[in-house]
Amino acid sequence: MPHYYFHLRTPDELEWDNEGVSFGSLDDAYLDVCHAISRIASDLFQGGGQRARILRYAFEIADVGGGLLMDVPFSEVLDENPARFRHAPARHWSAEAEIARTRRLIAALNEQRAALAATLCVTQELLSRLRGRDGRARPTPRA
Repeated sequence: MPHYYFHLRTPDELEWDNEGVSFGSLDDAYLDVCHAISRIASDLFQGGGQRARILRYAFEIADVGGGLLMDVPFSEVLDENPARFRHAPARHWSAEAEIARTRRLIAALNEQRAALAATLCVTQELLSRLRGRDGRARPTPRA
């Protein structure tokens, strides 16, 4: 399972995450960061933080090698006027992360296809046995 680091950029500094967390995918890590942003912002507001300052915070999601995979500004999650960010730079996705994600999805699809093919073979065999008893298929009884 991929391991991600969530560095918090404030207006004053970059707070490094030295532990990180494992997630199934970068998408899962992004969703977790979005939830965290809501909680952190709420705590900062309750502590007297100013909205304009809090909107300047961001999480930087990095991989094990330290490569920046995505930048998630608090404003992306908190701003009530999303049109304001239409022209903001897109999130930073690394090509390697996207390739790895695509490979995982292809592998999962291949596993599902193989399982479906096995189920189809068993179903065909059972139907063949059923037809062999009297030469015709019987309707499946309803529960």
